[in-house]
Amino acid sequence: MRKSRILAAAFLGMILWGGCESVELEQRSFPLAVGIDLQGAPEKAGGKETEGREAKEDEGKETERKLVVSFDFPDLAQISEKGKTVDTPMAMSLEGDDLFHVEKSYENNTNRILDYNHLKAVVIGENLISEPKRLRNLLLAWEQQERAARNISLFVGSSSAAKILTLTEETEGSMGTYLEELLESQRDFSQKKIATVGSLINQWHNQNELLLIPVLTEQGGRPVVSAYAAIENFEYRGILTVEEAMQVFLSQGLLETFTCEPDKEEVAEISNIRVTTSVEQEDGKPVVTVSITGQGRMKIGQANSVGQQYQIEQRMEQHILTGLQRCAGKLREEYGIDMTNSYVSLGGLNRELYQVYKNLPDEYCQNAQQVFEVDIEILNW
Repeated sequence: MRKSRILAAAFLGMILWGGCESVELEQRSFPLAVGIDLQGAPEKAGGKETEGREAKEDEGKETERKLVVSFDFPDLAQISEKGKTVDTPMAMSLEGDDLFHVEKSYENNTNRILDYNHLKAVVIGENLISEPKRLRNLLLAWEQQERAARNISLFVGSSSAAKILTLTEETEGSMGTYLEELLESQRDFSQKKIATVGSLINQWHNQNELLLIPVLTEQGGRPVVSAYAAIENFEYRGILTVEEAMQVFLSQGLLETFTCEPDKEEVAEISNIRVTTSVEQEDGKPVVTVSITGQGRMKIGQANSVGQQYQIEQRMEQHILTGLQRCAGKLREEYGIDMTNSYVSLGGLNRELYQVYKNLPDEYCQNAQQVFEVDIEILNW
């Protein structure tokens, strides 16, 4: 009898729980992508005013700039049969002082609440990614969301996030799903390299590493990754080309494959990439040595002898080495970036240098010199 009562109670609980859940689904909206922009740039104060007064006025105006949050929704029939009877727009943009007020505005306008359980992508406008104070407030609000995961893919909208989310005519459906498939199609990348909301939150809390976020631009009515936004120590450094970003990922061991084209008639795909990093002190400055090994398979061109194979390997190694050195020098001089991201591991690589540069990531990145070693073995000849 006791077992029967327990089973009956459990069965009744399942029925009640299932009924409540179905009601909750009818009252929820499930965005697949969210775009977040700042409304506009703050106006500069006119006249001959002191620097301190200008700063205060600009700060006051900055607080008046609202967030513009755009939502990309699926057909609710994909989630609930009862969703077929609900007239919900596929896209919507709302303004608010912060994410909390935007969500409240959505609830007031739709009589539904937002549920981020199915969210696949977050696109942040470039005018927001370059404002650390507003970005921190946004991430703080995101951390407080019970249903917002950290592993959601992160992008930057080159013009605006809102514009990217409107490009659904050529993508034939949800922008969230399209962006998810866009990342999955990039086979060269290790999963570790994908920028997520969580990796940006870690940047905010730790401020000790380099994060590259894909920049989306319209091309033929579709969003494409045209560049990468560099965030280091939670500061927006600038935009890197795709080629520069690939050099950064290669130096950090974040690529599954790397295409090398030392000559018009020679193309090889490098795989089995292994990267080791060491940091030593020379003349009082950190010297980061990155050693890269890999195996290459010729896609265009061939070697007919051991001698020719050796020559091709030499050309490929020199080509990769030159690209890494050029990129490292440019990023260090123009942006103060250490492309190897060695500060993150400095405590384990060189304890003495870590004590010198503890809590000084910017100074470390500006002083660090990069040295590269490349060893490629051609397999098919």
